[in-house]
Amino acid sequence: MIISCIIGIVLSYLLGSIPFGYLIAITKGIDIRTEGSGNIGATNVSRVLGRKYGLIIFFLDMFKAFAAVFFVPLLFSGITFPTTPDNLLVILCGFSAILGHAFPVFLKFRGGKAVATCFGVFIWLAPLAVGISFGAWVITVLVSRYVSLGSMIGTVSLALVLLFVLDSPFGADIYLMLLSIAVTILVIAKHTSNIQRIVSGTEKRVFAKKK
Repeated sequence: MIISCIIGIVLSYLLGSIPFGYLIAITKGIDIRTEGSGNIGATNVSRVLGRKYGLIIFFLDMFKAFAAVFFVPLLFSGITFPTTPDNLLVILCGFSAILGHAFPVFLKFRGGKAVATCFGVFIWLAPLAVGISFGAWVITVLVSRYVSLGSMIGTVSLALVLLFVLDSPFGADIYLMLLSIAVTILVIAKHTSNIQRIVSGTEKRVFAKKK
């Protein structure tokens, strides 16, 4: 059982490590790591290749994380359907997929900012909280025109929503609560350079007004 769980966690990390942004950009003759912000995630792909490709990358990155919490525990632990967010292996598989995207072994641990993968994990484990945090993301982006700020506000709101909607956030639901706190810290840490550019006024905006 322990060996199966370890295999499941490792597989989840490898799933998360699949660099879809890098792979699709390479098919266009572009190393996405040398273009735009140098990030392999959906936002940078959208800026370099267009919004269509950005959406494709977002959904692929989301799905690989969803697969880690939905399919992997079923395959390697004997957990019966449906998997539940209070199961520690499910939480560890989700976190491993997120870490895989942020620090992919296939790209020398230089990965994305984990927003889409977080969405993929929590859309299964806490869909209501994801819906609310997505609303916070939309409002923030529309008002500020900063995708990076929206991503940070969205993850912070996810943790705050879970704190209030879970029956026992520091009891029976503590694994899910701790996961939300961990990914919030990770996402903010991965956006350190964006925070610096926002403060200096050099961060790129979406829906920029035409001169």
